[in-house]
Amino acid sequence: MMEGRSIKQFMWAYQPHFRISVKVRAEMALESIGFAGNPDVVVVGFKAAGEHEFDVCIEPEDGPYSPDELAHVRRRAAELYANHPDRKMIHSVAHVHEQRHQELRDRMRAKALEEAFEAMPSERGRRFFASGSVRVDDYEVHTIISIDRAALENVPQIKTEERDRYHVHKSLVHAVIREILGRSARVLYLPGAGSAHLPESGDEIVRSATESMVRSMLYCAGFWFGGANHLLMSGLSALPYEGRPGAGRLVIAQQNDPAIEVFLRLKHSVKMRNAPAVRKLLEASGSQSDLLSDGENVYGLGVVKSNYDADSETVFSVSFTARGVWEFSHAGEALLIVRDGIPYLPTPVLDEEYLKDLVSRFFPEANHDALREAAQAAGSHRHGAMLIVSGDAAGEAERLSPQSWSIEPTRLTSDLLTQLTDMDGAMLVDPQGRCHAIGVILDGTAHGRGDPARGSRFNNAVRYLDSERPSAIVIVYSSDGVINILPKLHPCIEKQIVTDAVERYFAVASVDLLNIKDCNEAWDAVESFRFYLSSAQCEALNRARVRVDEWEEQSRELRIIKSDLKPHADMDDSYWL
Repeated sequence: MMEGRSIKQFMWAYQPHFRISVKVRAEMALESIGFAGNPDVVVVGFKAAGEHEFDVCIEPEDGPYSPDELAHVRRRAAELYANHPDRKMIHSVAHVHEQRHQELRDRMRAKALEEAFEAMPSERGRRFFASGSVRVDDYEVHTIISIDRAALENVPQIKTEERDRYHVHKSLVHAVIREILGRSARVLYLPGAGSAHLPESGDEIVRSATESMVRSMLYCAGFWFGGANHLLMSGLSALPYEGRPGAGRLVIAQQNDPAIEVFLRLKHSVKMRNAPAVRKLLEASGSQSDLLSDGENVYGLGVVKSNYDADSETVFSVSFTARGVWEFSHAGEALLIVRDGIPYLPTPVLDEEYLKDLVSRFFPEANHDALREAAQAAGSHRHGAMLIVSGDAAGEAERLSPQSWSIEPTRLTSDLLTQLTDMDGAMLVDPQGRCHAIGVILDGTAHGRGDPARGSRFNNAVRYLDSERPSAIVIVYSSDGVINILPKLHPCIEKQIVTDAVERYFAVASVDLLNIKDCNEAWDAVESFRFYLSSAQCEALNRARVRVDEWEEQSRELRIIKSDLKPHADMDDSYWL
C-alpha cells in the first residue's frame, strides 16, 4: 500500500472497505424502520495461522479500542463453552459432532466479545452485537455492531431470547441487526472479501428481518413453521371483503393454552394459507371476541383471558387496522407495524410532551388538559382527522366560514368531538379548548415546504401554517396511522450545551496527535446541534475541520466527506432556555 496508508493491524486488504460498507448499511436499514440509535461498526480478527505481530486485530486500528483490551476473550469464550448446556451434547456422526461444537465455540467467542466491549467504561451506554466468525486469510473475523443502549431499551420488545434452544429476536431492531450481521458474514466468503458494498438493499434486509422476527416470536406461541406468516398477514390486510378493507384481530396461541377462552370452536379448522376463508372469518371478530389461530389453522372465536401471564409470552395478536396495514402485538403492546408491506417500529399514538411544549410556547395561558383531551378525541377517528388550535379561533372561524360551519364557541365532549371527525374537514378550537368551527377546509399558499409523498391533510396544514395567519398548532391524523404535530420546531435547549459541544470539537481537532474517532464523535455532536449554531461558530468549526480533513486524506484510504456547517435562517433567541 502507499506510504502513510499502511495498516499495522492487518487482517486483509479490504478490511476498512468492509467495515464502512456494513456501517452504511446498518445506518440505512435502522433509519428506514424509524430507529435512531447511532449505529457503529468494529471488526475484530483472531489469528488462526501464520506469523503476525498481532494475535488480535481491530478495525479501525486508530479507534478507541486496543488489542490488549480483548486479550482475555479467548479465555472467556472457553469458559462460556465449558459451562454451556449443549457442551455435553453428543452427535452420532463424527463430522457433524465436530461441526456443531465448533459452531458453539464460535458463538461463545462472539458472546465473549460482546461482554468485553460492554464492560469497557467508555462503552457502558452502548449495546454490542457480534456475528459468528469467518476465516479470512490468517484471521477468524467477527463483525460487531453497536447501538445506543437507551434507544434500544425504548423499543417495544419481548423478554424471551431463546425458546426450546431456538433463538428469538426480541424486537424488530434486534432482528435487523442480526440480519445485517448474517449477510455481512456471507459477503466475506466471496472472492475479494469485503471489496464491495453489501449487495442487498436496506428494504430487502428489513423485509427478511421481519420474517425472522415473526417466525421466532411464533416459536414462543408453539408454532415452528411461521416463516411466511408475515407475507400472509400482508396479504390478508390487503384483501377486501365485499368492498370493505381488512379489519379485525387474529390471536395466535395454541388451542390448549390456558390463557385462551374459546367461545365458538370450528368443527373443521381452516388453514391459515386459505386467505379468502380467513379474511371472511375475520369479519366475525370484533369487540366481543377475536379470531383464534394456532399459527397453522384457525380454530374458532374467543378471547385472551384477563389473567394471562404476560411473562410467559405464549400469546400474540395481529390487528388489521386499515387496507394494507397490520400490527403484530403482545399483551396489548405493538411490536411491529407493516404498511403496504413496509415494516416500521410502532410510534406513540400522540406525542403529548411535544404538544405540551408547543402549547407552552405559543399559548402560555392555554388550558393544557382541555387541548390534550381534544387531541386524544380527534385521534379516535375512523379515518384521517385534523385539529387546529388557533390563537384567533373566532376570527379564523369567521374568515373560513364560506368553507366551514361556524358554531357558538363551546367545549365539546370527547365522544361528540370524536363523532365529528367522521365529517370531512378539520375542527377549529381556541387555546381553552372551545370549538369555534367544524368541517374546516384550510387555505394557504405553497412555499416549498410540503411533502408530495403525504396526503392533502398534511400538505394543507403546512401551507396554512406557512401563510400569514394567527399563531396556530395543527394536529394531523393520517388514515394510515401517521400522526404529525405541526409546526415541527426544534426543542428549546440551554445555550451552554451547544457551546460545550463546539469547544469540545476545537479541543480534539487541535491536538498534535489526532484521534480520528474522537474527532468524528465530536463533529457528530456538533452536527446534532447545527440548527442552533451561529454564523461565527459555523465559520470557526469549518476552519477547524480543515486540519482533520487533511490528516484523513494523508492517512486514510477511505473517509467520509463532511459538508460545511451553515447557520439556519429560522434560529433565534426564542430557542434558548
